[in-house]
Amino acid sequence: MPAMLCKRSGWKLVSVLSLAGCASAFIPFPPAWESVPKAAPAGDYCSHFECAANIRLANIRVADNQLFNGSKALTPKFAAIDSYDVSFARKEIVFSAKRKESFDIGLVSMDGSDIHWIPEDPLDETSVQWAPRGNKVSYILHTATGSIVRTVHIPTGTPLSTDLPTTQIDAMSWEPKAERFALVVESPDTSPHVVSMTYAGEKRQDILPPSDRLDVVVEPIGSVLVMRPNAMRYNERLPLVVWFDDKPFAWSDARAALVRNARVAIAIAPKVSAAFWSEVNAVPWIDNTRTYAVNARQSTNTATIIAGDAAIPAHRFVRRGNTLFVAPAVVQSFAAAYIADDLKGIPPPNGRR
Repeated sequence: MPAMLCKRSGWKLVSVLSLAGCASAFIPFPPAWESVPKAAPAGDYCSHFECAANIRLANIRVADNQLFNGSKALTPKFAAIDSYDVSFARKEIVFSAKRKESFDIGLVSMDGSDIHWIPEDPLDETSVQWAPRGNKVSYILHTATGSIVRTVHIPTGTPLSTDLPTTQIDAMSWEPKAERFALVVESPDTSPHVVSMTYAGEKRQDILPPSDRLDVVVEPIGSVLVMRPNAMRYNERLPLVVWFDDKPFAWSDARAALVRNARVAIAIAPKVSAAFWSEVNAVPWIDNTRTYAVNARQSTNTATIIAGDAAIPAHRFVRRGNTLFVAPAVVQSFAAAYIADDLKGIPPPNGRR
């Protein structure tokens, strides 16, 4: 079989049949590289808050991205419906629906009425729910810099926003008096944990602390979140790892393992722009001659790329040009171990292995 069949063409992977002739190129790696230590879960926050029961009438339902009361359609068909909640006292349903580009919050009567939209935001507004008493609704805004919890007093339309920068909110629960709520929160440097606060975002308390926290600084460079060691050495220049992730504010056990085993800067984003590379080149503590890209979805200059290929067998990887392919399920754990191993023996600040 011609050698050219064992290579990649652009960003398209060769066929399984082509790979069959390249079996000799498979390189073994330690099975331990297929897993990383996992942070302990935050636990059940309802054991710390008497969580309000979220009862829904059986005949209120979503079918084909449309809200129904029995057989009666309450809304038109949307591109998607993220969530909804019913207020028995108000006989009203609040819901999050994608009308065009983003999810917006709407109100509709249980008997059917015109939809009243809460003043919309260009950002996605999801995870909507009524407070267990009063006339407040809450929902989560997903921004370019983290999460915001917004509470709106429906009769007056008065909003209150609580900013949680560089975080991802996984769950939210009101306490029965509707004066406080609990959040399950995570971030690139802190594993999932539980905090409570007033609905105005005040008097914050840790209910369940994180089981894992990294000693790092998280800061934006070129609109991309970059994580680096908290204590930098004199004249140190760090290798750069661009970690492509659709959830850039989430905790990652694999990234945590890499941070603990190698001194690197990690940029986390769904994608990066030319402006990012331009700004990175101007950062004195980043060595852009030593770069890696994990789950790369676009050209990454001269980086060593680590990507998934379902045709690669367990405990093996294959190198094609500057790209290493492994089974998709182990890309992140393999990347954490491979990069740390690849950087061993490099004396600071600019030595080469």
